[in-house]
Amino acid sequence: MIEGRVPGNYEIDLEKAGIIDNPFYGKNLLKSLDREMDHLFYGKEFIWEETEGDTYILQFDGIDTIADIYLNGVFIAHTENMLKGYSFEIGIDLLKKGSNELLVHIVPVSLEARTYDNPLFQNGLKYEMDSLHIRKSPYMYGWDIFPRMLSGGIWRSVVIYPKPEFRFIQSYLFVRNLEDDYSSTQLEYFYELDLNEEAYQGFEVVLEGSCGDSRFRKSWDVWSKAGHFTLDVNNPVLWWPRRSGKPELYDVKVQLMKEGVCYARKEFRFGIRTVELLKTSLTDEEGKGEFCFLVNHKKTFILGTNWVPLDSLPSRGKDRIEPSLKLVEDLDCNMIRCWGGGYYEDDYLYERCDELGILVWQDFMQACGLYPENEAFLRNFEDEVTWQVRRLRQHACLALWSGDNENDMSYGWLTNYRLDPNQNRNTRQIIPQVLRMNDYIRDYLPSSPYMDETAYQFSTSDSYLPEQHLWGPRDYYKGDYYRNALAHFASETGYHGCPATESIKKFITPEGLWPYTDNGEWRLHASSPTMKEDETYAYRIELMANQIKVLFGEVPDNLEDFVCMSQISQAEAKKYFIERFRIGKWRRTGIIWWNVIDGCPQFSDAVVDYYYNKKMAYYYIKRSQARTALMFDEPDGHTAQLYGINDCDAEKHVRFKVTDVVSERVIYEGECRIPADSSIVIASVDTVAYDKFFLIEWMCDGKEYKNHYTLWVPPFNKDLYMECIRKAGL
Repeated sequence: MIEGRVPGNYEIDLEKAGIIDNPFYGKNLLKSLDREMDHLFYGKEFIWEETEGDTYILQFDGIDTIADIYLNGVFIAHTENMLKGYSFEIGIDLLKKGSNELLVHIVPVSLEARTYDNPLFQNGLKYEMDSLHIRKSPYMYGWDIFPRMLSGGIWRSVVIYPKPEFRFIQSYLFVRNLEDDYSSTQLEYFYELDLNEEAYQGFEVVLEGSCGDSRFRKSWDVWSKAGHFTLDVNNPVLWWPRRSGKPELYDVKVQLMKEGVCYARKEFRFGIRTVELLKTSLTDEEGKGEFCFLVNHKKTFILGTNWVPLDSLPSRGKDRIEPSLKLVEDLDCNMIRCWGGGYYEDDYLYERCDELGILVWQDFMQACGLYPENEAFLRNFEDEVTWQVRRLRQHACLALWSGDNENDMSYGWLTNYRLDPNQNRNTRQIIPQVLRMNDYIRDYLPSSPYMDETAYQFSTSDSYLPEQHLWGPRDYYKGDYYRNALAHFASETGYHGCPATESIKKFITPEGLWPYTDNGEWRLHASSPTMKEDETYAYRIELMANQIKVLFGEVPDNLEDFVCMSQISQAEAKKYFIERFRIGKWRRTGIIWWNVIDGCPQFSDAVVDYYYNKKMAYYYIKRSQARTALMFDEPDGHTAQLYGINDCDAEKHVRFKVTDVVSERVIYEGECRIPADSSIVIASVDTVAYDKFFLIEWMCDGKEYKNHYTLWVPPFNKDLYMECIRKAGL
């Protein structure tokens, strides 16, 4: 028996007690495989003193995963879902004055998975087959960005409290209609009450909200357990995402009143805004398609990042939300995509995104597989979806519900499209019905990327889908695949970048630091569940090395140069992906690159490693995502066009200069006006006479900005590249 922490994961307790070493160091990840059949028993003795009331609520915000719960030796409940919370009513007869004992027995998920039948249809990644049955975060079974670690524990809070005599069971305020000129909006409020056995007569619901000088108020007589009412707000203060305006929030108070006495209340913050997704089934070479977000009826160009679990051990993730969001804010992203291989984030994330104006694309937690469709699984999944929709729907930041990550594509990978993804009951029946019942105002994308009936009928390839995950061969970042992609919107795209040497030394042993070849520790952190050469994800180290070789013509013979050249490769690739989409505004409408920060110590596509050390790509992205930015397109013949991109809602005056860094010659100097929300050509440069490493400098709104562009054809000279970066002050 050891002391455990709740919220927590049991590996944290084992390490604190000295039973295991740091599981993320060296080869220690292999030892986690030996713990996959561990049963966990959490016990808590607590003191209870009698208070008024005869019913109590025992609330678990997160149990990982299959668990039996006992109070004073009496079985209370069985849980089968890590991805939702549970609340149980406890009668006073089960509580004892004085000392009480709560016991939770958590069964190993690998053992539980063996109790299920497996039809031929179910399929997934090599390490994920058990995960298809179990509602546990998929990444924990082993992913290309996370090690296999089938952790367990009570990973979110547990509380017990008296059941209120009166309460709001549900409360949801939303925008029913917003006038095109923003002169007024109609809001709708929905509530469900618990009044115990009190008569309705005399009760009223009073709704009040304020934001600066803007206020609204309405009272509504209670005649039923649940009800709806609408109210109009003139000249509302609107919530806008970053890069488009201020994320104004109303402070809202709702009270259940009777004869001047408040019997129950709820308080929350509320943003008045609309979000729509315009999309077509397919696109073509001429761009006759669409995938575009409209916020408050206005087209909004998306620059965002994928958001993955912030720690392999999920109980530690909450503490990493704020510093990770600061990175997103610093990069001036206006959207995060909560990826479907993880878990639904803590309330704090969505509250902060409301405040910061960061839109959230929310996947439901299924990824890269063909999931069960039997009634028991679907009931469990429906409970999860309903619980999460009701928890999150009040947030202004929540822009889109998405059914899963890449499951439509999995029908191609796993069945060669012999089966139609539109027959998927999880995403075409269960989720849509839950949303129809609980949040019909938000748009829903059944899968990312999404292959609807038309797309399935006319194209069983994702290359003509308007929204795509642009991974491809991951060879030269300016290769045909990336340059010629037809997607209007990329919701995933990335490129490897090695962590800093100081970070690598924190998770790789001294004897494993170099060389990278035939290196089991590197493979284990790349992220492969074993150190074998033929594991599914073992290729990722060689992929990173090949990207260096493509750009520089060779792979260095020491760790420091390997790190440097890998980071250059990643930085230039991420820069190219973002700038290609921005130059193509509005033919292209957004990019959500992969990804801002690692959730474990590893070699990956993230631009900030687990220890918060920023890779070179971070700084390149920040410059490329400036709201008013200058950047070169790829040349047509010997002419390269300089584009001015303006994401602001007002025209911008820009003074600019382009310098050939190698020769230190100014090759273009000028000024221009860039219209609001546009991408335009502002100059053309003959590239023949120059060494083709250009420094672009501009002044806008009294601030100085920089970017760079290189026309060098690989292989690059690493020393010359670094000298140009130094001379350019980048």
